[in-house]
Amino acid sequence: MKYCVTQHGNRVAYAWAARGTGVPLVLVHGFCEDHSLWASLQSSLKPTSILLLDLPGFGQSELPHLPDMQSYAEAVKAVLETEQIEQCVLIGHSMGGYAALEFAAQWPEKLAGLGLFHSHPFEDTAERKTARQRGIETLQAGKRDLYVAQLFPNLFAESFLKDHPDVLEALISNGKKQSPLGIIAALQAMLSRRDHQKTLRDITCPVLFLLGQLDTLVPPEQALKAALLPTVSDLHLLPEAAHMAMFESSEETVEILNSFWDFCG
Repeated sequence: MKYCVTQHGNRVAYAWAARGTGVPLVLVHGFCEDHSLWASLQSSLKPTSILLLDLPGFGQSELPHLPDMQSYAEAVKAVLETEQIEQCVLIGHSMGGYAALEFAAQWPEKLAGLGLFHSHPFEDTAERKTARQRGIETLQAGKRDLYVAQLFPNLFAESFLKDHPDVLEALISNGKKQSPLGIIAALQAMLSRRDHQKTLRDITCPVLFLLGQLDTLVPPEQALKAALLPTVSDLHLLPEAAHMAMFESSEETVEILNSFWDFCG
């Protein structure tokens, strides 16, 4: 892992494999995850240069300066500046997509492509905000392991979990290593995030929407509405995936990411 520092002095950890020319692919993990989320895909991805980072409060990165999406977007920008990356294809999974949208709103010129991987531009519903607040209270009560154990099973299709219990076990194990304060900050950041429909309407680069037909966290009908907003959208609905297509539909996911990178490059 390499490290850089944001403008507020917070350390951000990242892995950077620069193997040649071409627009770098930057992959941003989601909630209670870290850069290792992409490990099973990395060797099959076509881009010659791939950057994986730990969002503030996760993996080996320090807590964010403030518990908001601005801090996550600034972390991405700090890594790009450290490696002198002028433009990239930025893909965010779930919460990582929220961070990517905040980045796109502020520095659209740095994007050759934007990808929302089981993600969307809308702010939280009242019901989701209540659930996140309950999560914060659970974590503040010292029940991180219980919270994580209950979180990940809801991200997969039942049929996948029956055949691949090892994948779930690995994600729960890694989730239990994450900082409780980092998880709380992420919940607060998602609670307070802004709507980014205008960001998608204004953006000039292509936007990838990778969706799961069985996803209950980001229902396809919700994300399909978002796909109508950009000038150029690349839409994929995976029939056997819920919220974790990198595991549930790995071959299709690799093909989609490689194709999108080709198109943007």
